[in-house]
Amino acid sequence: MPRGKQDLFSRVKRQAERALAALTREIRERESELESLIEQANAWRNAIGLRGTRRGPGRPPGTAARAARRGGRRAGGGSRVSWDAVLASVPEKFGVEDVMKHPGARAKGRAQVYPALSRWMQASKIKKIGKGRYQRL
Repeated sequence: MPRGKQDLFSRVKRQAERALAALTREIRERESELESLIEQANAWRNAIGLRGTRRGPGRPPGTAARAARRGGRRAGGGSRVSWDAVLASVPEKFGVEDVMKHPGARAKGRAQVYPALSRWMQASKIKKIGKGRYQRL
């Protein structure tokens, strides 16, 4: 291999390494600045009595927006729900929308209603009468 091509590749590689090192330094500086800003925001949240804090870099994207919509609560949905009370609140023939009208089920979210439906079917408390329709037994 001719010497000129190898030198060109070496130069490009060195430039790329320098650019990567500069980017890494910039990322570290910005993460440090971001952590400081998050600490300030958390202090303000505590000062005005808001629950929950925001985590620093490395948290999954979009979690702040979801937490804000939930009022700062965790994804767990808050306190326990009496699913027997939820079942008692729905009409004789019902669908998921009827279950979602119950405040406890609504707080947990649709993703927790489907496992409850499965548990009720296994316990012979309901039966499926059509697509998305159920009947209490």
